Amino acid sequence: MISFTVQADSGGFLARDTTDAHALVTVRAREDGTPGHRNTDYAEVIIVDCSGSMMAPPTKIYAARRAACAAVDALRPGARFAVIRGTSTAQPVYPPGGGLAPATAEHQAEAKRHINRIDAAGGTAIGRWLLAARDLFAAHTGGFRHAILLTDGKNEHETPAAFQAALAACQGRFQCDSRGVGRGWVAAELNAVSDALLGSARDIADPADLAADFQKMTDTAMARLQPEIALRVWVPKNAQVSSFKQVTPAISDLLGRARPVSALECDFPTGAWGAEQRSYHITVSGLRPRTSPDPCRLARISLVSGEQPPFGQADITAVWTPDPALYTQRSRLEEQGHKMIRLERAFTEGIDALRRDDGPTALTYLLPARSLAYDLGDAEKIEMLDRVLRTDPATGEVRIRDGVDPHDLEVFGVRSRFTRPAEPKDAP
Repeated sequence: MISFTVQADSGGFLARDTTDAHALVTVRAREDGTPGHRNTDYAEVIIVDCSGSMMAPPTKIYAARRAACAAVDALRPGARFAVIRGTSTAQPVYPPGGGLAPATAEHQAEAKRHINRIDAAGGTAIGRWLLAARDLFAAHTGGFRHAILLTDGKNEHETPAAFQAALAACQGRFQCDSRGVGRGWVAAELNAVSDALLGSARDIADPADLAADFQKMTDTAMARLQPEIALRVWVPKNAQVSSFKQVTPAISDLLGRARPVSALECDFPTGAWGAEQRSYHITVSGLRPRTSPDPCRLARISLVSGEQPPFGQADITAVWTPDPALYTQRSRLEEQGHKMIRLERAFTEGIDALRRDDGPTALTYLLPARSLAYDLGDAEKIEMLDRVLRTDPATGEVRIRDGVDPHDLEVFGVRSRFTRPAEPKDAP
């Protein structure tokens, strides 16, 4: 069985006229070793981009076939699954007549035979692929529904409005991890899928690495123990949640996903959980300062799923005080979470400016991003920033490098969201 703990970290004190409060909420899920029924009600849909560009070079479609086969092999026995061939339309690969098949040795072997015959020709319409997956999942109520989406190109064969409408139609129906292989995909599109469908977005630079990544994604999906968890946030009357972001393992803005439960409560969906840890940065605004010397409850965070009792709870509390020695102290964890959010925002704005060929604006964001990356000890962000920034050895002036590869900007667009708390480093 799985058990949860919830921890809320804040400074504990607020200036007496302050109406906003910040906290970092950490949720840990563990297999606790107690006997119980493991939920084996899983469904997986594997979506493979088979547009014509997957033949450039041909090793790309070959690697995609191997990856899809690896995902099929990693399915939990009895899980329902399907494979979709994505072009400007979505065609079933397995089962060939549509629907979902149970993962048995016979069905998995047959699916791999079909996968190894798929060819690459046509366009790219990611929204239609996702709608096809939604329709397949429609017959699979309850349990955990997960999709893997692979693309190598831009979503060119449907309008942006149609793509957004498809994402909205799929929201809450299943989760989806998106992957970009090669050099033609667009970070904003991969991120849009992961944001809407509570998944991850990553780049796969070498097609030979696809199989291992697909196996890992499927292993993670099959290890989920709780199909759906929401973070229910209670705030006092007249207060509201003004910011709610997942911070680790990746930055994701969940504020727009809030579902009102009562006048004082709202739910933020977080998808399915296995044995893992995630953290969330929350800001509560519109608080009414109090003069009580005792801690006041500013918010309560509860883990809920359906009609079951909460799996865990934590309160965010504080005392309003005139003493700056108290109210200027911030929780180390909350401050670290806030810095991660600032780093991701500055990095993203800087990369967007570079896409527009606006070097001066890019520097106004990327220089603070570099300072934050060193402060957080985020070695991967530091390495990415070093690929776009250079320091003049004579003057010490930091400038944008000449000839930045446009594809690197797309890679940074997905990688900038991932967070890895580490020991601080000294900036150069």
